[in-house]
Amino acid sequence: MNGSFPSKPLDGTVAVVTGGSRGVGKGIALALGEAGATVYVTGRTQARGASSWPGSLQETVEEIDRRGGRGIGIVCDHADDGSVERAFTRVLEEQGGRIDVLVNNVFAAPARMPVGQPFWELEPSLWETMMRVGLRSHYMASRLVAPHMISRRQGLIVNTSSGGAVRYTFNVPFGVQKAGVNKLASDMAHDLRPFNVASVVIWPGFIKSEKFLAQPDRVPAALAKRIMEHGESAEFAGRAVAALAADKDVMRKSGQLLLVAELAREYGFTDVDGRIPEAPARQ
Repeated sequence: MNGSFPSKPLDGTVAVVTGGSRGVGKGIALALGEAGATVYVTGRTQARGASSWPGSLQETVEEIDRRGGRGIGIVCDHADDGSVERAFTRVLEEQGGRIDVLVNNVFAAPARMPVGQPFWELEPSLWETMMRVGLRSHYMASRLVAPHMISRRQGLIVNTSSGGAVRYTFNVPFGVQKAGVNKLASDMAHDLRPFNVASVVIWPGFIKSEKFLAQPDRVPAALAKRIMEHGESAEFAGRAVAALAADKDVMRKSGQLLLVAELAREYGFTDVDGRIPEAPARQ
C-alpha cells in the first residue's frame, strides 16, 4: 500500500498522540485518522498562529477530520502532572474508559539545540527540560493509560525515539533522554506482556519537520543538507504507527526497537513521495 487506508482498518479505534501540534506527532495523528481512528491530540499550541513555530492543535485536528478520522485537540502541558491527568481523564470519560493506542511523542527542546557542546558547559536546565518532557512525560502518560488497557486485555503503547539513543547526537542530555525512552519501552513491555498489551519504540530517520524547514540553521549545515536531500516526512512514521495499530499480531513485536523504514518494507507502505528512505543504523 502507498499509505492511504481506503478500508479504514482503525475504524472504532481510540488513539492518543502526545505532542501533535507539529512534527512527528502530527504525522502520526494524521495517519491514524486517515486509517479511521478517533485521535485525541495533545499540545500547548491551540490555535493557528498562536506560536512562533508553524503548526497547532487546530490545524492537526482539521486535517484529521478532512482525511476521514475524528480529531480532538486537548491543550496539555506535559511538564504539569495535573494538566496531564486532566487530559487523560477527559479522554477516558468521553470514550467509556477506552484508549486503544497511546503514542508517547511529546518532546521539549530549547529554541536552539546545543550541538557538540561539552556537558560541563551546558545549562543544567537543559537536562531537566529534556528528562521531564520527553521521558518522564512518557512514563506518566503510560502509567495513566495502562490500567485501562490491562482491564480490556489489549492495547498498544508506541514510544518515539531516535538513533541518538546509541550514537552521540547533539549533546549528552539529548542522548540520555533518547536512551531512556528505549529502556522505558522495553521494560514496560515486560510488565504488560501478561496482559496482552504491547509496548514498542520506533525510530524514524531524519525528519523534514516544520521547525526544521522554518529554521534549518538550527542544525549544522552538513546535517541540514543531508536532511533536505534524504530526510523523510513526519507522516512516514505515522504510517508505521497505523500499520502497527492495525496488526492483529502486534504482541510479537512488543519490547522491540522498530525502525520505520524496516516497517515500511514489512507492511508495504511508502513515504508520501513514494520512497522508502534508508533506515538509520541500529548501532
